[in-house]
Amino acid sequence: MLPWIERPTLAIDLALPPEGRYAHIPPEAVSAGKTLLTAIMREIPASAKLLADLVRLRTANRFHAEIVGLARHVGVDWRDIMLANISYDLLLSSLGCSTVALPTPRGPVLARNMDWWPEDLLARASYLVQCRRGNDVLFTNAGWPGSVGIVSGLSPRGFALVLNAALSPDPPSKLGYPVLLHLRRVLEDAGGFEEAVRMATDTHLAVGGLITVVGVDNAQRVVIERTPRRHALRWPKGDEPLVATNDYRLLARTESRDELETCRTTCARYDACREFFAGHAADRDVDDHELLYRLSDPRVIQTITAQHVIFRPRERSARLLVPRRLVEQT
Repeated sequence: MLPWIERPTLAIDLALPPEGRYAHIPPEAVSAGKTLLTAIMREIPASAKLLADLVRLRTANRFHAEIVGLARHVGVDWRDIMLANISYDLLLSSLGCSTVALPTPRGPVLARNMDWWPEDLLARASYLVQCRRGNDVLFTNAGWPGSVGIVSGLSPRGFALVLNAALSPDPPSKLGYPVLLHLRRVLEDAGGFEEAVRMATDTHLAVGGLITVVGVDNAQRVVIERTPRRHALRWPKGDEPLVATNDYRLLARTESRDELETCRTTCARYDACREFFAGHAADRDVDDHELLYRLSDPRVIQTITAQHVIFRPRERSARLLVPRRLVEQT
């Protein structure tokens, strides 16, 4: 029996009024999302609800109607939905991830583990959310019903991006744009790989992180090391694997915090991913099962690994899988 299970796809039509976009979502998906939201809100101080109004202003109401419509459908305060979508900025230490981007005959493939707590609730709430406007696909989000922001996403305009957490050497910026909501803007607005890199590079953010972007050509693979205001671009040399875990390698050396699994294991996971694909050539295809077994290897997977994600931008292909043990346990 395979150690992972593929998750279903939900289609959301953004052409519909916000209050009607989620009416067709299966009740079990809504219930799982609400359980996850409750767990997230336990970790966020009640006083942080004031931030929801500030974020609404900072984002110029871009996501407000969508969040309000979702909150009404689920039966929660819209501020809770907003705070859940800036949880990366508030709870940075709880999000990890291991990412690898490889050249193949079918164009680059981007594969990653999403490491986040509570991993069991996230795995059960995970869906591949395909946002459309009528018949046109706008973007695909490896998320959950309620994830307006993006951690792992694919654009039909020829690129995919994922976020890895990293403890920035620079302090957070109260005036910066929330990271997950900005990545949603990139997926919606960028016309291609180059514009996506520019948007991920130039914008003033609330906190830092590592943003991996891949396009349709094998040379279009880059890790963008971000602090709120600074950036550095890490490109691969030739066909070598491009890997990101949870540390900066150009801007700074990430602080070591051994009490956090993501920090304690980041170098070992980085080295393992590099080793697995050492000597890889662009003329060798890598199928999804090989990638999934590498992502599930004991040297890479963590106790908080909640998702496995595989994007192939040239083929517009997206897969979201979760560890079987998390969804089958009682």
